[in-house]
Amino acid sequence: MISIVRDHRVRFAVTGVAMTLLHLAVFRLLSGHVLAEVANATAFVVATQVNFLVSYHWTWASRRSGAPEPLRAVARRALLFNASVLVAFGANTLAFWVAHRLLGTSGTASVLLATVVSAAVSYLVSSRLVFARRVLVAAAPAGAVPVAGPLVLDEPAEVVPLRPVARPEHVPPEVPVRG
Repeated sequence: MISIVRDHRVRFAVTGVAMTLLHLAVFRLLSGHVLAEVANATAFVVATQVNFLVSYHWTWASRRSGAPEPLRAVARRALLFNASVLVAFGANTLAFWVAHRLLGTSGTASVLLATVVSAAVSYLVSSRLVFARRVLVAAAPAGAVPVAGPLVLDEPAEVVPLRPVARPEHVPPEVPVRG
């Protein structure tokens, strides 16, 4: 069971359900006081800002090294996340409008449908851009190479030190030798 919760897809789903509940709660609080589209947009923005915090610290934490990221790196992720939110928000708004205005679906059902659509878009953008696997360049000791490809944050590879290549005596020192 614990290994399941370590899987970023399960964490994404758990976070998504929690953010959907938050989205619905804010939507329902605002419904009746403002246009349904305004209530949905406000709920979406609130849920996505909380989502970034949860995503950074829990959902996608395995894709970061154990060391704290510099503030600039966190700010970059937040900026990318909020840019990705605009894409997901477009998908959410279109799906909500189609369901609510064109199909006559209730506000709550429209929010749920729009949330499913934007969740799919959000997962693709988050996993491939905002919280993408990063290759660790400085993680290996000097003179070491990974045996199984580049070091990736959530897929550690075994690292072995390089052995010096014997230089044939007939090759001058300025000519590189590949071994």
